[in-house]
Amino acid sequence: MNDRSRSRKPHYFIVALLTIVLGTVAWINFNGGWSGSRSGAGDDGLKPMPSIQLPKSDGAQIKTSDWKDEVLVVHFWAAWCPPCIPEIAEILKAAKRLPKDKSGRKIHWLLVSQDPDWAKAHSILPESALPEGVTSVLDSEAKVSDSFGSYQFPETYLITREGKIAAKWIGAQEWSGNWGEHALQGIETLSREGHVPGQ
Repeated sequence: MNDRSRSRKPHYFIVALLTIVLGTVAWINFNGGWSGSRSGAGDDGLKPMPSIQLPKSDGAQIKTSDWKDEVLVVHFWAAWCPPCIPEIAEILKAAKRLPKDKSGRKIHWLLVSQDPDWAKAHSILPESALPEGVTSVLDSEAKVSDSFGSYQFPETYLITREGKIAAKWIGAQEWSGNWGEHALQGIETLSREGHVPGQ
């Protein structure tokens, strides 16, 4: 065994270990009772969502109050993030399936690009691809993602009508598979009944 192959072994081990740990964290965040962020939490055990004010591609500024009294799915992604790219197509399909809950109340999907400019973001997600109930914004300085504590893109947050973080999902998710079915049911239940399954 040469020195080069010896030096590769620890690297592969570390990568494999990180993959297992991050996958486990994402699984726990979804299946562990839809646990929201508890640090700085209120009486309901959920932490308030940080404020958002970001531009759309037409220059208009959006802010969190634009979706007051609506369940909000906040998804952080970037064109330079390989796992983000296939998930964008899946999350758009999920948003098309769930623009409203069964009682007719709107559910909004906010896709927050971490790209440096709109040209990069639009190379993956053009405005023409956005269905009803989906807004695309640019967080080029990562101020909003930092305020959420998002550093491992993609990451997705489920926000209650009261502006609290009900769940956080780390990494790309299979929105078109069994996981996605479970997630969409939970989002719909939160919108209609004010809680997620198991709470």
